[in-house]
Amino acid sequence: MSGQTDLLYVLACASNHMQSDGTCTQWVWLPYPQQVLPPLTLAEGSMVALAIVGVWAVGLKARLVFRAARM
Repeated sequence: MSGQTDLLYVLACASNHMQSDGTCTQWVWLPYPQQVLPPLTLAEGSMVALAIVGVWAVGLKARLVFRAARM
Protein backbone atom coordinates (compact mmCIF):
# COMPACT_ATOMS: atom_id res chain seq x y z
CA MET A 1 0.00 0.00 0.00
CA SER A 2 1.25 3.39 -0.89
CA GLY A 3 -0.63 5.23 1.86
CA GLN A 4 -2.47 7.27 -0.75
CA THR A 5 -6.22 6.78 -0.83
CA ASP A 6 -7.68 6.31 -4.29
CA LEU A 7 -11.10 7.80 -4.81
CA LEU A 8 -13.82 5.47 -5.97
CA TYR A 9 -16.55 6.93 -8.15
CA VAL A 10 -19.98 5.43 -8.82
CA LEU A 11 -22.49 6.27 -11.50
CA ALA A 12 -25.60 7.66 -9.82
CA CYS A 13 -28.55 9.91 -10.36
CA ALA A 14 -28.61 13.14 -8.37
CA SER A 15 -31.96 13.98 -6.79
CA ASN A 16 -32.39 17.10 -8.91
CA HIS A 17 -32.14 14.95 -12.09
CA MET A 18 -34.84 12.49 -10.98
CA GLN A 19 -38.17 12.67 -12.78
CA SER A 20 -41.52 12.00 -11.13
CA ASP A 21 -41.81 8.56 -12.79
CA GLY A 22 -38.48 7.44 -11.27
CA THR A 23 -36.29 7.77 -14.35
CA CYS A 24 -33.08 9.77 -14.42
CA THR A 25 -32.51 12.57 -16.91
CA GLN A 26 -28.75 12.88 -16.38
CA TRP A 27 -26.36 10.41 -14.77
CA VAL A 28 -23.38 11.78 -12.85
CA TRP A 29 -20.22 10.29 -11.33
CA LEU A 30 -20.21 10.78 -7.56
CA PRO A 31 -17.39 9.99 -5.12
CA TYR A 32 -18.11 6.88 -3.04
CA PRO A 33 -16.87 6.95 0.56
CA GLN A 34 -14.24 4.29 1.26
CA GLN A 35 -14.39 1.93 4.21
CA VAL A 36 -12.48 2.90 7.32
CA LEU A 37 -11.00 -0.57 7.68
CA PRO A 38 -9.70 -2.48 4.68
CA PRO A 39 -11.34 -5.77 3.73
CA LEU A 40 -9.86 -8.64 5.75
CA THR A 41 -8.99 -12.14 4.67
CA LEU A 42 -10.32 -15.08 6.66
CA ALA A 43 -7.00 -15.45 8.49
CA GLU A 44 -6.84 -11.75 9.37
CA GLY A 45 -10.45 -11.71 10.53
CA SER A 46 -9.83 -14.78 12.66
CA MET A 47 -6.83 -13.11 14.30
CA VAL A 48 -8.90 -10.03 15.13
CA ALA A 49 -11.73 -12.17 16.51
CA LEU A 50 -9.35 -14.24 18.64
CA ALA A 51 -7.71 -11.08 19.97
CA ILE A 52 -11.12 -9.73 21.01
CA VAL A 53 -12.05 -13.02 22.68
CA GLY A 54 -8.64 -13.05 24.42
CA VAL A 55 -9.17 -9.58 25.86
CA TRP A 56 -12.63 -10.59 27.10
CA ALA A 57 -11.20 -13.74 28.68
CA VAL A 58 -8.46 -11.80 30.48
CA GLY A 59 -11.05 -9.30 31.74
CA LEU A 60 -13.30 -12.08 32.99
CA LYS A 61 -10.40 -13.81 34.74
CA ALA A 62 -9.34 -10.53 36.38
CA ARG A 63 -12.91 -9.92 37.52
CA LEU A 64 -13.11 -13.38 39.09
CA VAL A 65 -9.74 -12.93 40.81
CA PHE A 66 -10.74 -9.52 42.21
CA ARG A 67 -14.10 -10.86 43.36
CA ALA A 68 -12.40 -13.81 45.11
CA ALA A 69 -9.89 -11.44 46.77
CA ARG A 70 -12.72 -9.34 48.23
CA MET A 71 -14.39 -12.31 49.89
